[in-house]
Amino acid sequence: MSKIRLIFLIVVFIISVVCLLKFSAFESPMNSKIDRISDFKITKISGNGKIYLDKKPIEGNDLSAANTNTVDIKGMLYRDEMYIKSDVHTSFEFYCVGTSFIVLPGSYLYYHPRTREIYFYNGEFYWKKEITGKKVDISIREPEHILVLSGSGRARIDENQVEIWNYSGNLKLNYGGEDYNLKTNQLFTLTGKETVKRFDILPLPESIDPEKKEITLKEPDDSVVRFNWKVVPGAQKYIFRLYSSDLKENILLERVTEISRINLDLLQFEELEFHWQVFPFDAENQQEGVPSKMGYIKMIGSLLSKKNVEKPPELSIKSLTVNGNLIIIKGDADVNSQLYINDELIKVDMDGGFIYTLSFKTIGPKKILFKLVSPLGVETTEERLVTIYAE
Repeated sequence: MSKIRLIFLIVVFIISVVCLLKFSAFESPMNSKIDRISDFKITKISGNGKIYLDKKPIEGNDLSAANTNTVDIKGMLYRDEMYIKSDVHTSFEFYCVGTSFIVLPGSYLYYHPRTREIYFYNGEFYWKKEITGKKVDISIREPEHILVLSGSGRARIDENQVEIWNYSGNLKLNYGGEDYNLKTNQLFTLTGKETVKRFDILPLPESIDPEKKEITLKEPDDSVVRFNWKVVPGAQKYIFRLYSSDLKENILLERVTEISRINLDLLQFEELEFHWQVFPFDAENQQEGVPSKMGYIKMIGSLLSKKNVEKPPELSIKSLTVNGNLIIIKGDADVNSQLYINDELIKVDMDGGFIYTLSFKTIGPKKILFKLVSPLGVETTEERLVTIYAE
């Protein structure tokens, strides 16, 4: 009799555990059933401000009337339609329909959980599909303007213009009843109602260095970082951007360079962690190409509390040889700095040495201006005068 009772108790216990697990699964906000209902999740917020949610449209830049999202973003459910707007100091990342999105500051969108409709009203958005082969539709301002997302890309939208960069895969756009197809490394721009342009854009810079690095500061020069990337064929210039986070809400520094490297002293910034990216630039069409991977740098060490001495970088002009209308210049420059001669960026070798030939079309006295800019932005300038004679 005791054996039968024991079996009965075991069966009751098993049934109770199963029921409890099912009940917990139904009640938990993080379980897969609830995730399928909402299928939208804000995964990261970065910046010094807030993002705002409301069930009605958020008008203008006055966000005080909107319902502020102050809850735990990882546990929040999105079961009702909502309008989402970030202030000018804040970007955020959200995940929906198998795709990760980065929304830059001042952007505005709409989401409906039951229909899974997403509208981009204005702002700047990046996307990358985490689940390949899944069709994802985005509306641009109006329901009839449909963007079928590619593998990765970028959209920038304002009242006067729509720009769509396609980074990978095939992208489809129906705008104003017209169909447009973009292949990998193409850009679509629409200005007004009729001016439509399509460009081929430059591919991403590969082999960035450092891609991920932790720097221990022991000596003052340890904070000088040499950023490098592979040359992109056809790129006359590159736009280097240094961010405080991977969500790009704060550009610490933006610099345009004609060569595939740049040196910076990171001790000039208050941040300890940095993210960086480089965009190839098409000077003819004045358009950015596909950005590189996002690099990451973290600084640690005893020198974090000290600022480097802002001394001018060393520049030595060894010789100026005049040969007809040509001048051959030889010299040495601080290897971590950037050298300009008459506003043209000059390459120096690994030891800082350089040889440069300058030509003039007319005779007479000529001025040559040398400018050497350190990673901290401190300049050394020197001016030399030469006279060009007729041969």
